[in-house]
Amino acid sequence: MFQQVYMDQDYRAHFKVHCAEIKEWERIHVVGSLPVLGEWNPRKSFPLTKSEDEENIFHAVVSVPFSVKEFQFRYLRVMYLDPSENSLSEPIMVLSKWETLNNPRTCLIGVESLDGVARQNVVDQFGSYGGRKQISDGWILNDKESVVYFRIHGEALKFFAKSYANREYRLKVEPFDVRYSEIDGEDVVNLPTPDLPCFSNTDLSVLTREDPIFGDQYFNGSVFRNDTDYLVFRTRTVSLQNLAFRIEFYHKEKRCALSYVLPSSMSGTHGATVSPVIGLSSAPVGHINVNYMIVKRSQYADRNPEVDSMKETFGRYWRKRNRMLQIGHRGMGSSYTKNIDQRENTVFSLNEAARRGADYVELDVQLTKDLKTVVYHDFHLLVTVAGRDSPNNTPTASGENKSLHEIAIKDLTLAQLKLLHFEHISRANGTTGSPPVSLSVTPSKNETDELHVPFPSLAQVLRLVDENVGLNIEIKYPMYMKDGSHECEGYFEQNKFVDIILAEVAEHAGKRRIVFSCFEPDICTMITKKQHKYPVSFLVVGATNRYMPFQDIRSDCSKIAANFAAGCELLGINFHSEELLNDRNPIEIAEKYGLVKFVWGDDLNSKDIQEQFKEEMNVDGLIFDRIGEEDGVTQNVFVVENHNRSSLFARSQHNSRSPSMSRRCMSTVE
Repeated sequence: MFQQVYMDQDYRAHFKVHCAEIKEWERIHVVGSLPVLGEWNPRKSFPLTKSEDEENIFHAVVSVPFSVKEFQFRYLRVMYLDPSENSLSEPIMVLSKWETLNNPRTCLIGVESLDGVARQNVVDQFGSYGGRKQISDGWILNDKESVVYFRIHGEALKFFAKSYANREYRLKVEPFDVRYSEIDGEDVVNLPTPDLPCFSNTDLSVLTREDPIFGDQYFNGSVFRNDTDYLVFRTRTVSLQNLAFRIEFYHKEKRCALSYVLPSSMSGTHGATVSPVIGLSSAPVGHINVNYMIVKRSQYADRNPEVDSMKETFGRYWRKRNRMLQIGHRGMGSSYTKNIDQRENTVFSLNEAARRGADYVELDVQLTKDLKTVVYHDFHLLVTVAGRDSPNNTPTASGENKSLHEIAIKDLTLAQLKLLHFEHISRANGTTGSPPVSLSVTPSKNETDELHVPFPSLAQVLRLVDENVGLNIEIKYPMYMKDGSHECEGYFEQNKFVDIILAEVAEHAGKRRIVFSCFEPDICTMITKKQHKYPVSFLVVGATNRYMPFQDIRSDCSKIAANFAAGCELLGINFHSEELLNDRNPIEIAEKYGLVKFVWGDDLNSKDIQEQFKEEMNVDGLIFDRIGEEDGVTQNVFVVENHNRSSLFARSQHNSRSPSMSRRCMSTVE
């Protein structure tokens, strides 16, 4: 039966959609600009009824006031999970997939209706319209909802006996609720199983194979070879404290061993756990190492209703242009280690790059001890400390007995950053190549206004930098290096860290173009699961002889990096120029998955190298120093496009006295 909501004096709008890939436990909803469609709030979206006669067809009829001339809408796939906390617990709607083409569907109901009925014979295809198709994973909608990632990679398996060690295994991960036993027995008290589970099915992405897109697991799991394969499992839950996992081992299509990961094994939101592997005889035969990450809803999401609005999304939107974008590295460039006049990562440097024609400017964001955002690149500073050498043990006034001590920005409050005297961390390592103008981080007496001083907040940048220039916000989160060292140990919990930055962007960004980027792959994943408005690009080092590589192979190997970006539905990748000049294969992998391709690196400070990337590799944007110094001041591409659009509109208004209905229809499409 049709789902029907309408009044006699209104239009009746029909919705009918075919969804070939829907799961048995999922349902289709429609969300849109009308109150009955939730006004873009997915929690208030309208449920469609599953057809009893047609396979994978869902439909509904709603009432639309005669005063409405047109409305927009999207379809979404949802499922319901039950936390089963008590008898009064209500199932929670979780967003599985949704249509994410930049422009939503449009119904010109005043034109399309016949005798007050619109779209009666229209059958939509989920995710496809206007000749294009795009479906994306849902973000986290609920405070009780979490997404759990299991990563099995490297030397994850260790067996005690050679008979087990020499086999090829297939692994499968199955979630279960610890409150309800899966095995009947006299010593087990079985509670009544709820109608709905507290978890979703577990899907899989294999980063070391040709198809890295998350999908269903095989009934007998996926092949895992030590130090070769990289498996990522993903599950949603609304009862994290009761969620456990059973890892099944298969050999020659027969289950031969099990391992369990219990809630108590995951003490934080990010870490690793070692679980025993139990053979068929119920004796331990080895152990398995599992890395896990738990993503939670942003604690600030409810402050801004736009976070959950489905009206527009730019998470996977990128307009391909004939012109390669120019992105100013830290504004005008790295001033502390290169001979650049403008102090890096300041409002002045960012605006100067914008004035010289930068389409985007790249900046680095991290947090202080008191959880304030600051725009600064390095995790550490050198603080100037006065020694005690006077007879009464007081600091000398002459300044001759000063020394430099390394300290992390995370261990300083914002007030301390503004008060103390700092030098750049490179001074601790001796010379850095060409002598810089000044390594002093502390501003001079002539740099007292908020445009020139270091450590501006992200809010200041969003408020004061030219709104026509896009921002590539690199989120600085420390990682382990390949030599075993760590960039900055004891850092903030990842969810809390990301939430603070996203909240500041949501409050101050307005309509500004923003792309997030990060070297830490888990931070990239988190951003996509906490919001959908802004896209994310994965920063990679790749094969290099210049820098110490990261320990995480997702950042170290560009092929796996591209697979990771595709599987997590990121916008693209920021490749390192050094690798691409020696091997262009990563570019081909990125193009295979439709990823946007940015490039960073010192090589790009050469005009000849820039031309090589532009002409031979067809990349989308270059991140480099000294924008406009060689070519002179140019115009930002977005300013040019806005000017051309305004000129075209003015000419069309002059040449047309009364626009036709068809032209008004076309105006709804960008």
